[in-house]
Amino acid sequence: MAGRPDDNQAPLPDPEGRPFPCTLLQERLWSQARSARPYGLNGAMRWLVIGRLTQDVAQRALQVLVRRHEILRTCLREVDGVPKQVILPDCPVKLRSIDLSTLDADAAMARAEEIAKREAIEPIDLGVAPLFRAGLLRLNPGRSILLLTFHAAIADGWSIGLLVAEFKAAAKAIEAGATPGNAEPELQVVDYALWERELLASGALEESRQYWQRKLKGVTGTAVPADHEPADRPGDHGDIVSLLLPPGLSNAVDDFASRHSFTLYGLAVAALALLLHRVTGEAKVVIGSQVAHREEPAAELLAGPTVNSITLCLPVDSQASLLTFARMAADEVREALHHQRLPFEVALRELPDGAGERLHAVNLVVHRSYSGTRESERDQGSFSLVSLPSFSSGTPWDLNFFLIWRDEGWRMSCEADRDLYDSSTVQELLEGWRTCLEALVASPDLRLADCPALHGIATRASATSMAAPALQTGGHREPIPVHDPARQVVRFNEGGTRTPMIAINNRSVYYQLSRALGADRPLIDIQTYHPDGPLDLSGYSFEDFATYTVRLIRWAQPSGPYLLGGHCVYGALAFEAARQLQRMGEKIELVCLFDTWAPGYRESMSRANQERRQCQLRIRGRLNRIEQYRRGEIGMKDLVWAPILRRLGHQTPPAEPTEADLFTGRWFDDHIRDAAHEHRPAPANIDAVIFRSNETLRGRLFDERMGWGPIVAGRLYQANIDSAHLDMFQEKPAAAIASFLDPLLTAIEGQRSG
Repeated sequence: MAGRPDDNQAPLPDPEGRPFPCTLLQERLWSQARSARPYGLNGAMRWLVIGRLTQDVAQRALQVLVRRHEILRTCLREVDGVPKQVILPDCPVKLRSIDLSTLDADAAMARAEEIAKREAIEPIDLGVAPLFRAGLLRLNPGRSILLLTFHAAIADGWSIGLLVAEFKAAAKAIEAGATPGNAEPELQVVDYALWERELLASGALEESRQYWQRKLKGVTGTAVPADHEPADRPGDHGDIVSLLLPPGLSNAVDDFASRHSFTLYGLAVAALALLLHRVTGEAKVVIGSQVAHREEPAAELLAGPTVNSITLCLPVDSQASLLTFARMAADEVREALHHQRLPFEVALRELPDGAGERLHAVNLVVHRSYSGTRESERDQGSFSLVSLPSFSSGTPWDLNFFLIWRDEGWRMSCEADRDLYDSSTVQELLEGWRTCLEALVASPDLRLADCPALHGIATRASATSMAAPALQTGGHREPIPVHDPARQVVRFNEGGTRTPMIAINNRSVYYQLSRALGADRPLIDIQTYHPDGPLDLSGYSFEDFATYTVRLIRWAQPSGPYLLGGHCVYGALAFEAARQLQRMGEKIELVCLFDTWAPGYRESMSRANQERRQCQLRIRGRLNRIEQYRRGEIGMKDLVWAPILRRLGHQTPPAEPTEADLFTGRWFDDHIRDAAHEHRPAPANIDAVIFRSNETLRGRLFDERMGWGPIVAGRLYQANIDSAHLDMFQEKPAAAIASFLDPLLTAIEGQRSG
């Protein structure tokens, strides 16, 4: 177990108690407590008590809380190999009282801090209720320090705020000779655990499960290069460094957030991502964070752990402005919060064994303080509580950044594993975080690449390699490289003055279209085929390929408005690139989807429907061969004997005809197709037009809008083109495409100029 009972954690001799299922969070904490790193599991809080609070009153008030909340008389025990919540009918509380009033003021405070630091790190035995400790350190007749240390299996930050408020109310009722309210709340943690399991079983979180599966595939945590690499990383040597934001900066942050409709949480995420980008040099930053997870009204008053973890994955484009990057970070936060109900423990199941341990190497928490912070606040009664900064209980993360509001302003803090990082390094990181936040609010229109404040934050080089272990899934930490974009960009109609059409792959296909669009419409062809290929691009997500494409697009055309398009899977790539450009603040006029099926349309079907769909494609393939025979393109041997020989095993059969047969088959296409199969695009407010060939099948399993209806949140147009799939850009169909586009683009450009 994580620890042993002592005289601070009063053991209950009565073995009676009913076992109930744990929450998924409790199960994970149970496993962590039994692991080699059972640290960072305590929530060690302390308050300055101003006025008179006796040991007797404090202990009786705590006992009221224990009777009211089942979780405060709950322990975790293994039953049939599974951890269970065991609720005891009664549970005595022992309040440890230490008198320091015989010492002078400085010595008393120093001794109180020593006790609080030791109290924070001391493990709590999960098998012995209550899973919290309490202490009262008497400094002088009018001042004390209240220590409350909860195991994370029974309380989170929200809960502690509720419990402290109830503690004050109970203590003041006792002082007044009244009976404190002790009615049990409507919802207990056992009820919450059962509800959580029912919610998962109902399938209501399936969309969120798929979201996190896609989001976390191939992702590795962002690790800040460390100063040391100890042979054994116990994690019990945590240290907290803090700095206070100046009042002017605190006010500027609040004003900036209000003016641009940002939350402080979103700004903190953006600033931290900028810091991590600078110190690691990585173009994609991964941050863990916690949410209260109390959307249900009944959960707002639940004393117990409901906190959930989310993962924020933020690409950083040095060509974007700081304001645009802040908006991108805000979008990422909103998207993650939309799917916050899926327990982190379920999301972790999608990762390879051990990958989750390093996913949140860097963590972020933003909150207001748990109770009042003004010494001038004096509640009615004989005492008031003022929250004091906590001491580290050890850290499950390499670096845990948090932003807390106090009476004097916003306080930035970082809890670090001091076996990895020197205090001076942590101080530098905090100052860098403040610099990034200041740059966001002071110079929002500057590009990241042009911001002097960011350039002052140096990339760290570790004394020893602290790189996270490579994932077996092929996850990459670096973006797809762009070495010589001039070799990958081809231009047509360069003298044109209208919005260029940017098409993704390939120039021979789009030549006729460029002629049909007219000399006044430039066409830029982005050759995504990597000139240094073939490269191993396995493990990159579709979003990664889009980021690579965006870098080429912005090299060819640094700013919008943008008109994008692509044939087959490259239409989907153009749409994802448009989404990323839009998040950077760029204007997207239109995306052209040339015979492009929406990623996930086929994959979301039942297996039976996928097989039916494949059968129809095979039939279409055979009919096409018959048509080829009639046109004289193949002979009777190819039409009749070749299939017979294949069935007899005398000839290697080609792959079954699928939509994939329509691709070029180059090495890059294979990686794009693999990534597209896993991609599930979220709706985007982008206008698009589908150009659909005659060859594309229609029917129940072949949506008329090719699966784009739920994804294109803007206007969605459609034009049917009289051509085969691979012939869409021959002279006649290209002219039909141009005749449809010309009035549409003229109207769009007219709205912009008007």
